[in-house]
Amino acid sequence: MDKAPTGIKGFDELLYGGIIRGNTVLLEGVPGAGKTTFGIEFIYHGITEFNEHGVIVTCEELPESIYRDALNFGWDLKDLEKANKLRILCTSPEVLVDPDVNLIETVVREVGARRILVDSISHFQNVINNPLFLRKSVYSFCNGLRRLGLTAFLVKERVSDGTRDYAFEEYVVDAVIHLENRERPGLHRHRVMEITKTRGQEHIPGKQTFRITNEGIKVFPLVGSVDIGVVEHQENGLLHTGVPGLDELLQGGLPRGFSVAVAGSSGTGKTALGMQYLVKGAQNFGDKGLFLSLEETPQQLMANARRFDWDMSALQEQGQLRVLYMPLSKMEIDETIIKLGEMAKSFGARRLVIDSIYVFLSRIDNAAVLHEKFYSLVTYLNSLNCTTLLISPAWELADNGKIEVIHSVVQGTILLKSILSQNRRVRQLELYKMRGVNHAMGNHLLEINSSGIQVFPRLGG
Repeated sequence: MDKAPTGIKGFDELLYGGIIRGNTVLLEGVPGAGKTTFGIEFIYHGITEFNEHGVIVTCEELPESIYRDALNFGWDLKDLEKANKLRILCTSPEVLVDPDVNLIETVVREVGARRILVDSISHFQNVINNPLFLRKSVYSFCNGLRRLGLTAFLVKERVSDGTRDYAFEEYVVDAVIHLENRERPGLHRHRVMEITKTRGQEHIPGKQTFRITNEGIKVFPLVGSVDIGVVEHQENGLLHTGVPGLDELLQGGLPRGFSVAVAGSSGTGKTALGMQYLVKGAQNFGDKGLFLSLEETPQQLMANARRFDWDMSALQEQGQLRVLYMPLSKMEIDETIIKLGEMAKSFGARRLVIDSIYVFLSRIDNAAVLHEKFYSLVTYLNSLNCTTLLISPAWELADNGKIEVIHSVVQGTILLKSILSQNRRVRQLELYKMRGVNHAMGNHLLEINSSGIQVFPRLGG
């Protein structure tokens, strides 16, 4: 099958290589969804990477505006026009729907174009009031592009992002890409795309997040990038936690390739346990570790570590430890999962801590989506043979079932508690769940001293 790669990062993976050459694609979405940027990038990469000249037809924007906006992404369209590899055609919809005017055909032949972007076909409605005639005109227009052998992107504006309805253009074209710019929990929006139709070719279904960067569009196809069915190489045996007393409760340590939630209220020692797990793993067992912080800066973490005499900076310089900081305002879930996996692989991490996983998932309201994303994260990291600690809020602080989702997917749960006993606050640790491991049950005393965390297994288990 002859396909035309778009060159848009992450997008061609959804189509297993690109659009079938000569097909017509409808690119629809609300204002601000990224339709025009998507289409121009398709044309730009076609010329610069695949030697396929292009035409941009615009019914609204002047060429100068298109040059300026494209240059913000580093795409010099003027230069491509001077080299006769591109033509930007600013015209009216009346001209486009007039069968006696062959303007597009003339320009396509002059440039030798293989790709075309029409922005937008929504303007056809401004000159054609009859629905039947409108449909026939769009159908004829698409057929005309096919006869010229063009792979075409047709932009269509959506006036609402509410209940999905189906426009006649979706039946006429060969493929449909739906772009959204959606609200999400918090103050930010995020962009989502979905391929809803590809006639004659397979695609990865479902909604994918994407970002408009200073280099263009980048799609994060979680399903295509994260091959959770492939295990890098299986390592058996147990992983010492580096926490005195905890390995005894675990009958030797944590199984490799497990994901374990460490849950507790504020002040119970969750982050300290995560840091000790990485520091002692690097110092005593030579295991490389990653710490993904979504709340505290690396400087704050390292300052806290120094109170236990753990020099995380030195371990970073030695290449044994890496601390990543990703503030919530800049974090996209799919992007983070993909980047975290790539970094764990390239760094050779055997231990990983995410602090906190609740922040990571706080932007997802839908329970089914939450389960899908979290399952992808855990399964992906497990497949890399990383043994991951996921710092989580206390069980009793469950919000809309999110904590239950976390604990149902992970292989283990360690509960950290703080209780009042005879007017004295006492910390405790309980191995609530450890799938397939014969672990000690019940509450055990936990202390945080100047050397870190120590667990005192209760006599009799």
